[in-house]
Amino acid sequence: MAKESSGVVPVKQLKLSDAVAAQLEGLVRSGHFGAEGKFPSERDLAEQFGVGRSSMREAISKLETLGIIVRTHGVGTFVLDVSEQSQKSMSLLSAGEVTALELFNVRYAVEPAGAAMAAIRRTTKDLQNLKTVLKQAEIPGISQKEFVKLDSEFHSLIAEATRNRLFTQIYKQIAPHHVIYSEKVITFENRQALAHEGHKRILQAIIDQDENLAKREAYAHLKFAEKDLAKEISKLEVKKSKSKKK
Repeated sequence: MAKESSGVVPVKQLKLSDAVAAQLEGLVRSGHFGAEGKFPSERDLAEQFGVGRSSMREAISKLETLGIIVRTHGVGTFVLDVSEQSQKSMSLLSAGEVTALELFNVRYAVEPAGAAMAAIRRTTKDLQNLKTVLKQAEIPGISQKEFVKLDSEFHSLIAEATRNRLFTQIYKQIAPHHVIYSEKVITFENRQALAHEGHKRILQAIIDQDENLAKREAYAHLKFAEKDLAKEISKLEVKKSKSKKK
């Protein structure tokens, strides 16, 4: 084995996913997939590279961590502009110390179930608190920052209405990231009004003690928010592409 003092560093065998990720990164940076194009599916890439889907999944995750691609649930995977890393797009994809994707993954796992539990266990006091928050959110001229604060409070109150202390603690871990992310996307067109409508539908299901509807409304609320994010990122990338052609 070569000694470190000789200036030669022993070669380590790469994991298959690391080797695939390195090749994919090279292809992206060379413009093989287009600057702002849709990334091929995991299945197609696995077939092209002749590797298993688990290895390809790991490789794609590495590219996402590097900020080279972005995956949006139900929409697809897209190549980001790696030549000058769009600051606006990258900013929208973060929620503090976690990514927007990580935040959505956890919210999908937590919020629909929480709304369902709240529909069964909520008290009259819980309903009063939730109604008060939504009423405050409807005040004309309310600032975006105040709306985001009330948005977070609304979801926190639903967590409390589950009457499950562990569930409430879990949501407290999510809340700060939710606020950071929401402060970025609240500027989207009609975002505030549409978010409020989603909140009202969730609350009505909780009032009616319809756990299945509450779960569906909470899921739909998240799905819309995620698609809205994908749409705004696409707009930013299109604008950037047009500016390059001028």
